[in-house]
Amino acid sequence: MTLRKARAAVASSPEVEVAAEELLRKGNAVDAVVAGVFAACALSPGVLLGPVQILIAGGGVGFRAFDGRVRQPGIGAPRPRGFRPGEEVPDSARVGVPWLPATLSVAVATAGTSTFAQVMAPALALAKGSPRHDVLVKIASRGPRAIEERPLSEELLAVAGRPSGGLLTPDDLSSQRPDVHPASRHVMRSDREFANDNGPARVILALPWSSLEGPSTDDGGLPLPPDTYVPIATTRMVAAVDRHGAFAMACWDEGIDGLTLAELGLRAPFFAEPVMRGATRVRPGDPRPSAAPIAFVGTEAGPEFALGAFGAGDAYEVLRSGVNRILMSGRIDSAAEDSVPRTDARLIAISLLLGATSVVR
Repeated sequence: MTLRKARAAVASSPEVEVAAEELLRKGNAVDAVVAGVFAACALSPGVLLGPVQILIAGGGVGFRAFDGRVRQPGIGAPRPRGFRPGEEVPDSARVGVPWLPATLSVAVATAGTSTFAQVMAPALALAKGSPRHDVLVKIASRGPRAIEERPLSEELLAVAGRPSGGLLTPDDLSSQRPDVHPASRHVMRSDREFANDNGPARVILALPWSSLEGPSTDDGGLPLPPDTYVPIATTRMVAAVDRHGAFAMACWDEGIDGLTLAELGLRAPFFAEPVMRGATRVRPGDPRPSAAPIAFVGTEAGPEFALGAFGAGDAYEVLRSGVNRILMSGRIDSAAEDSVPRTDARLIAISLLLGATSVVR
């Protein structure tokens, strides 16, 4: 743990953390996490065309969530006949519609204080010498419209469009309209196990869809893994708190499995659901489930902690353990090491208490 004053950032990789800290010196927490996600896009080929989910709260930014999950393709096209059970499904049919650039743009425009070019500057520096540099330059100049323009649109439609056995259409690429949602707020009442009778009730803040996708609604306000299979171990994240007390956190997927767009240095990950004969079709434009083991904990006035878990399939269990330690003791690092269950995932966290920030890696 390291102790800092006024503001701090933490991430699942040092390069992403440095990019977030660079923007945190100039802008706010939202600018910082957006810069961190773009830095991840520069470093890894599978991030840009995959999902992103953002949670912000406190410090004048409101209690909001941005849904940048991959969308099901097929807008503007007739329903395909579908694949028969047992028939080989081409990889192209598993590629969805990327909303990451549009969602990051909306987050900056809605709650950031820096320009889009400023939050992308660290990523452009990291991407120098790779094909992704030209892609990010295009996004920096054209914003989210770069996805529906050449060369990105051309390459995506070539590998995942209908001629290749996929579902992706030009209408899909021009359909990006990310909405801003209220964050989910769950108050731990006085009769609950972890309520603090000596102070204000604790509040858990999460993405509003992070419990709806799970197998149960009895989640105590904490995120649940989606009911259908999604990669959890490859989820990565960045969090920041700024001098105004605003918290922001973003998570994305490394996109290990996907179709390669070699000339662009990108990989289109598999999040779409192929159309199967005799099965209900996923509606084109619907968001596809994606892991998001992140949450804030605080009071009705705003968050005091941001937590996320990554690196293994038990990330949601590690997140729950971290949140429970806060609810029981008011600290993230208070539990004795021998009382913490052995886990494979790693927990990262930021707290803002009494005007000072603490970072846990």
